[in-house]
Amino acid sequence: MKTHTSQKTKIEVPFRKIQKQSVTDDVESQLRDAILSGALAPGESLAEARLGAQLGVSRASIRQAKFQLMNEGLLEFDDRGTATVRSLTLSDAHEIVEFRQVLELAAIRLACTRLTNDTIAALEENIRQTERESNLLKLTFLDIAFHEAIIHASGNSRLVDAWRVLRPQLELWLAGVHRRHSVVTARTCEETVAGHQLLLTALKTGDPDVAGNAMSEHTSSLQKWLLLEAEAEQETAV
Repeated sequence: MKTHTSQKTKIEVPFRKIQKQSVTDDVESQLRDAILSGALAPGESLAEARLGAQLGVSRASIRQAKFQLMNEGLLEFDDRGTATVRSLTLSDAHEIVEFRQVLELAAIRLACTRLTNDTIAALEENIRQTERESNLLKLTFLDIAFHEAIIHASGNSRLVDAWRVLRPQLELWLAGVHRRHSVVTARTCEETVAGHQLLLTALKTGDPDVAGNAMSEHTSSLQKWLLLEAEAEQETAV
């Protein structure tokens, strides 16, 4: 008896033709957005010829963009030189969270003594935008932008450099977590706004200990995502 196996139809990612003068930057931007949104899924390979045709650029431009995204930790290359979207492991997630907690604790302790009116205004505007946002991926970006503003407010260039290394993989992990656990993230907007308002209040005290404690409490909430990821991994292994 013949059996028929169904093949999943590949849905084309709706890339647009490149318009900007800086071709490689635009290619990077579109590929990065596709990865973070999940349109390009973890483990999916990026064929230069197909992407070049979709984007209307040369394979060389695709290749340059892929190397940049590899440096950011969003892509990885196998022994044959094939680029695939990085699949973060639970161990990766733990390291990302640990790195973030160390960086942000140091940053907020410095930032609260160097806080400017411009920084306060930027943080308040970020909170207002978060209150109005309903798109989960955009909420993720606003969340990370709030914390990046605190990193910059620390006035420490080495902390900023370390954050730039962390940010792409943090975005990749958080965006993926939010998609995988959409039921739990239903209140993400309200929780993010409340948490950021507490951080801003702590910053305004000018007390490093108060600000540090607020950040430690805030980032400890990341543990729930690690637990959810661990449970999901165990279910997959069964």
